[in-house]
Amino acid sequence: MKMNRFAALCTAAIAIAIPFASGASARDLVLANEGGFPPYNMTKADGSLEGFDIDIGDAICAIIEANCSWITNEWSGIIPALQARKFDVIIGGMGITAERKKSVLFSEPYARTYSFFGTVKGKEVDVTPDALAGKVVGVQQGTTNAAYIETHFPKAAIQMYPSMDALIADLRIGRIDVAFGDVEPFTGEGGESAALVKVGEPHAVSEGIGMAFRQEDADLRDRFNAALAQMKKDGSWRELADKWGIPVYE
Repeated sequence: MKMNRFAALCTAAIAIAIPFASGASARDLVLANEGGFPPYNMTKADGSLEGFDIDIGDAICAIIEANCSWITNEWSGIIPALQARKFDVIIGGMGITAERKKSVLFSEPYARTYSFFGTVKGKEVDVTPDALAGKVVGVQQGTTNAAYIETHFPKAAIQMYPSMDALIADLRIGRIDVAFGDVEPFTGEGGESAALVKVGEPHAVSEGIGMAFRQEDADLRDRFNAALAQMKKDGSWRELADKWGIPVYE
């Protein structure tokens, strides 16, 4: 009996020591973002996703040997959907804030970014809080950018949009005076439309960009953190950042 008990304890110890990859390689993880926040995540014509988030998530899943799939969710409801267990992790360019930490666990930052004001070239305006009083500022709802404008530009007229695409479309036709958000929409040429330009200095609206997990999933968060640390050490994170033009502030 003692030998059987000893064998059982050894088996249990070995099982505990086996990493997540071996013990849960068949575990399916569902990763989510909105599919409309380039270059972090974008929806292709065939409905599949691409972008920095997708490559980072796929690389981490390969390291921990989890079976991962991707879905999209409207951004304004993405945290409640995570809590409702519709998916397991948000990897969607989400800024880490004190308010969001009340609802989710965050990984270590996998990117850092700054937000800018932007407008149509030739229609630049001063973007101080006083100068924007009464001006219409477009932001994507449910974002750190929206919270930042509400806090620091209280005299501005804020117009919320469900997506950056909708926001930029209204900016181009003059329905709003300026947009506030990630830098990418304000750096390209206009094509058939007027070019968009950055206005003013960059604004840090979060502690960095992190992956979000349910509060009870600390172990899963830790495994993602370990994989991310490995990617930063071996250079694969930097390769993906360079591929997608993600600014490297670390």
